Amino acid sequence: MVVEYSLTERAALVRARWSAALATLSAMAPAVFTVLALAKLSLLPPTYLAVVLALLTLLAGARVAVGYTQLKKHLAAFHVRVSDDADEPVMIDTRRGRHDIPRSGIQAVREIDGALGGLRVELEPGWDGEKDSPEYVDVPRGGDAFGALREALGAIKPVERPKRRSRAIRIAIGIAVVAGIFFLPFFIDDIFGQSKALAVGLVLVVWVGLRVVVRR
Repeated sequence: MVVEYSLTERAALVRARWSAALATLSAMAPAVFTVLALAKLSLLPPTYLAVVLALLTLLAGARVAVGYTQLKKHLAAFHVRVSDDADEPVMIDTRRGRHDIPRSGIQAVREIDGALGGLRVELEPGWDGEKDSPEYVDVPRGGDAFGALREALGAIKPVERPKRRSRAIRIAIGIAVVAGIFFLPFFIDDIFGQSKALAVGLVLVVWVGLRVVVRR
């Protein structure tokens, strides 16, 4: 039996649209926070604030458009073929070319939760004899044969489910995030009253922290 997997045209378009929008939101959030924080500290005049926010909006729109176009082409070209013949490699076609991955080259198969998740096929170092060989291949969820593909890959390596945090921890994290968003402006104001340099330093630290978080 051979499992052929690719996304439907509608699934590819929807995934490309949401992925591009969320990637842009994550990338722009630190910059928007920094600009608004500097404006709140009266370090950015209202006129400049409007101009900067307008430029950020245009940049975000352009980023979404470019990201959507690239992702749509990538997802449309994506195709996986898995045979039940143990001697046949797992064939993955992408926009950049084909990967014929020997079964011995698959290190692990991990499931990624969420509508924009799927499967991550982690590969052995140098599986194709090249130094710059891919370390993993992400298989997006959304095609009609996703369940059959998951089962076929699971026959090669058991599919590892992500560990979920306990409900109490998820609630605690949510409360901490909401509290941080609510109290941070007041905290910055208080710091600003003592030292402008310290307040600006705090804004920069938060900006770096946000950049690190959204890149994960």
